[in-house]
Amino acid sequence: MTPLLEVDGVSKAFGAVHALQNASLTVERGSITALIGPNGSGKTTLFNVITGYLKADTGRVRFDGHDVTGVKPAYLYRHGLCRTFQQARVFGELTVLENLVVAGGFPLAQLFGRRIGRSDRNRAGALLDEFTLTRVADLYASELSYGQRKLLEFAAVLMSEPKLVLLDEPTAGVNPVLIETMAKHITRRHADGTTFLIVEHDMNFVMRLCDPVVVLDQGQEICVGPPAVVQDDPAVLDAYLGA
Repeated sequence: MTPLLEVDGVSKAFGAVHALQNASLTVERGSITALIGPNGSGKTTLFNVITGYLKADTGRVRFDGHDVTGVKPAYLYRHGLCRTFQQARVFGELTVLENLVVAGGFPLAQLFGRRIGRSDRNRAGALLDEFTLTRVADLYASELSYGQRKLLEFAAVLMSEPKLVLLDEPTAGVNPVLIETMAKHITRRHADGTTFLIVEHDMNFVMRLCDPVVVLDQGQEICVGPPAVVQDDPAVLDAYLGA
């Protein structure tokens, strides 16, 4: 079966800084794949290239069997590839419910002055329940705590029923209870058929949730495999200790 995501020989430089150097990556359908590496190894740059926020200097990106190199983020979103960010991006001036409805495809410009349809409301309501956000549904997103905004952003990307979700440091800056909550949501959605690619610094989170684990160092893949293999690989240990 064709992998859901294939990154082949991607390079990206910012002036004299080579953030990615012939980087390659494969995400199999139905996996929870981790992308790890020391600070500055190119993880977020690779995320940005995959999702169309940056244009690669060289290389190709294929999603669900189609070449999507350089394709705009909105097109990828509509075709099943969604992402979150290190700092949660939500519409602070909209309510929690409205954030979900807009993420589901309801035009932002038409949101005001129009009633939210029953199907949109029902789908959003189910996610509000799943993410324990029902009691804050009518609050503006700007009123939420940091952790709640992270949950809202995660819930919002699921409104489009994506095939692949890229999570950029989902546990960064949150407490241990919310880390467990994030893990449960990922596990539940994975069981329902969603594929994940996760950038994460919490190695305990990665090692118990993800397989395979891909390691980047200096913009290149240096190791890929099951968690137990990766954590004992000499090249990985050297990259982290050297960092």
